[in-house]
Amino acid sequence: MYLFLTGDSSALTNWTYTDNAPIAILIKAEILAEIELFYLLPHQRRWGKWFPEIIYYYANVDKTREKVKEMMDNGEWDSNEFTELKKALLEKLNMDK
Repeated sequence: MYLFLTGDSSALTNWTYTDNAPIAILIKAEILAEIELFYLLPHQRRWGKWFPEIIYYYANVDKTREKVKEMMDNGEWDSNEFTELKKALLEKLNMDK
């Protein structure tokens, strides 16, 4: 019921959002934004411990290399978007283009 009230209508369709990771992440982000906006007081929204300016995460190097190689093989890597970021990622992963 909660998911339906927050806009998740996957129970009514054959399509599941779990097959598409970016959509699932955006849905969770939307839920968090609604909670922050409607249920927190202004002074609570400024708490750095709850809402840090930078969020760090761990990415497995081997899986990242596999995904980058898969994107290169599929021709998805050769776009004009995020060129400096891609170059830095290849350097960090010790990969050649």
